Amino acid sequence: MDGRIYCCEANAAEPMLGTADVVDVWLLLEYRPAWRAKAWVDNDLAEGAKRWLADGISALAAQGLKVRPQMIRQPEANREGFRLLVHREGMLRAFRAEDANYGDLAATPIAALVSGDEGERLDAPHYFVCVNGQRDRCCARFGLPVHHRLCALVGERAWQVTHLGGHRFAPNVLVLPQGVLYGRVHPGAVQEGADALVDFVAEVESGGVPLAHLRGRSCYPQAVQAAEGFAGAGGLDLVAVDGDDESGAVVTFTRNGRQIRIRAARSDKPMGVLASCDDQQAKEVRPYVSAE
Repeated sequence: MDGRIYCCEANAAEPMLGTADVVDVWLLLEYRPAWRAKAWVDNDLAEGAKRWLADGISALAAQGLKVRPQMIRQPEANREGFRLLVHREGMLRAFRAEDANYGDLAATPIAALVSGDEGERLDAPHYFVCVNGQRDRCCARFGLPVHHRLCALVGERAWQVTHLGGHRFAPNVLVLPQGVLYGRVHPGAVQEGADALVDFVAEVESGGVPLAHLRGRSCYPQAVQAAEGFAGAGGLDLVAVDGDDESGAVVTFTRNGRQIRIRAARSDKPMGVLASCDDQQAKEVRPYVSAE
């Protein structure tokens, strides 16, 4: 290592369940120039493209939807045109623009793209690795090797993405259309034929949810994210939620016709964590625990 502090190493013992931001719509815009620390608001997009995106996000927010805009890129790809990927309610769709200002695509409001049934439907898992070192050095230091390996494993279904939240859980990987955010997805050393990243991809590709890396399913409130993890994730249907993210919630799922009730509550023992690499002081967090 280079002697610098990396927050993801300093917080390796912090539980991850229930730490994904709640998102109804993922808006993923291909943008190839260098990313700045706050890439979505600090970039060189044409004013028309910025207005199209801002108006679209505002229109979706007016519908009560939580929108998470991100920039994505594939430095290794050599192709014409640019893409906008939209994820909502378990469906990932791709729209193509001919130019870097998205002029032809920008003729259609974002809200119409999100609510319509146009675009290319992408059913296979796509992997979005946070690599924006301008936001936090953990993301580049640990995310770039993961993206490189994923390119070898899944080809053009691997993308680089801007800040997903939670540098201290890097490397962070969002998988769509699964809609799940994972953390600490390290490539891992190959030992006795086992490779941690190969195993991670294999489980996702088969429709599973790798529990060791689970942060949360982004469409769920954080208490429900945690409860899904405590219940074992995978194959669960959400039935009811009684409570909230702060005081705790009793969450009811069904799996194969069997009802499962889990209480997810904030721990009464705060942990001190370093939220970002450049932070000088720790902040207190209260991870979720499975309570009786």
